[in-house]
Amino acid sequence: MILPSLSCRACSSVRSSLQAIIVRDGVYSVSTNPNTYALSLFKTQYVRFSSHTTRIRPNTRLSLDLTRQPSRRTFHATRITNFENPSLKLSYRVAVSSSGKGRRFHPVKNAYNFDPAGDALGVSKDRNSVSRRRNRPDSGEDAFFVSRIGNRISDHQDTNAEAVAFGVADGVGGWTESRVDPADFSHGLCNYMAHTAQTWHEPAERLRSKHLLQAGYDQVVADSTIRAGGSTASVGVALPDGRVELANLGDSGSVLLRKAAVHHYSVPQTHGFNTPYQLSVIPPRMRAQASVFGGAFLEDFPRDASVTNVQMQHGDVLIIATDGVFDNLNNQDILKLVTSRMVMTGAWTATESGVGVSEDLCALAAPSGLADALPTPTGSPLSKDPANTESGPKDGVTLQSVLAATIAGEAKIASVDYRRDGPFAKEAQRYYPGDYYRGGKVDDICVVVVIAVDDSVSTDV
Repeated sequence: MILPSLSCRACSSVRSSLQAIIVRDGVYSVSTNPNTYALSLFKTQYVRFSSHTTRIRPNTRLSLDLTRQPSRRTFHATRITNFENPSLKLSYRVAVSSSGKGRRFHPVKNAYNFDPAGDALGVSKDRNSVSRRRNRPDSGEDAFFVSRIGNRISDHQDTNAEAVAFGVADGVGGWTESRVDPADFSHGLCNYMAHTAQTWHEPAERLRSKHLLQAGYDQVVADSTIRAGGSTASVGVALPDGRVELANLGDSGSVLLRKAAVHHYSVPQTHGFNTPYQLSVIPPRMRAQASVFGGAFLEDFPRDASVTNVQMQHGDVLIIATDGVFDNLNNQDILKLVTSRMVMTGAWTATESGVGVSEDLCALAAPSGLADALPTPTGSPLSKDPANTESGPKDGVTLQSVLAATIAGEAKIASVDYRRDGPFAKEAQRYYPGDYYRGGKVDDICVVVVIAVDDSVSTDV
């Protein structure tokens, strides 16, 4: 949700300065060595943003308030102008990267590309709950899904062909104190939302993000194998004409980037410090105990989610992520990471008039679109890591998977860096100055990256 009272000058200044720096300092020529170029896509960059070399660092993000005021991030968004263009037909190239808390992050193994022919990503069709747990992606208590809307034999197959639904969910870790696995709720929620999108028999534009969240939640409540738990969620429905509806509940969120500028960001919903809005399943026994001893459980519903409508254009990048990202990186950090990769790969071009979208975007976002541009350096961590050579390091390497792995990898690094205060640390210092919290916040991490592509575009825009 974008508050109309928020100033736009912060985003405007960052946009103009960042675009000017890209053109002036030639960020697109960071490295011409193919081996260095390949490895640099998955590592923290030292980019020349001025006359000296500086490391990309996070800035302050104010997100939580003990007085129960709405949370906010300190990076302002430009105003969004919604419009409908019947002639516009976009397809969406989607990839996911995730890493469980305390697990080693593999930039290639932990990246997943969405194939529309496969119907869904990040869900299990196994009816056995034990098998479902065993086959979950490496995302810990975080979960994700990406699904086409409608099946291939639907009456609306033509109109729903390029429509996709996607989202993330973050299981509330506090349920572990009650001997409940929070991952059961979050993964179950994503699984049911994906199933709802897949079996949708009406036109895709009738599937609303909040209704999708409600359908998933209702099925979780009815699932006897999920006896308790809670989760935040951020869900999106993207249509071929560029319209995207986003529903956000809790401190997961979304950021929309366009040509080196932030055009939208979601505002976290919280009851207090580190207490986000959350969907919950509370057993009757626990409710009875609460009524006897006093107190109440946090229990929010899909109707409480904030809904935002955005209009994506060719070359736009939409990021949906859990708080494992936003607690360690702010919007400006994400903007710098995405801009550096988009310019380095040639997806965005730097001209005297500003940043544009390259005519090669369609090819770069296609399956194995970056395979030829990514020769694995001999002796590099990518070549030595068995996890990256099981199916070949270049298999399935796309622009969107590189962006997802870059964001997840940088969030992972920041989460364990005790010398680098992330947004969560700064927030903790603000409200608890006596308990001086330092560094990042170790957590599960999940990132969904969506790139809008107009296949009919053949020239720079």
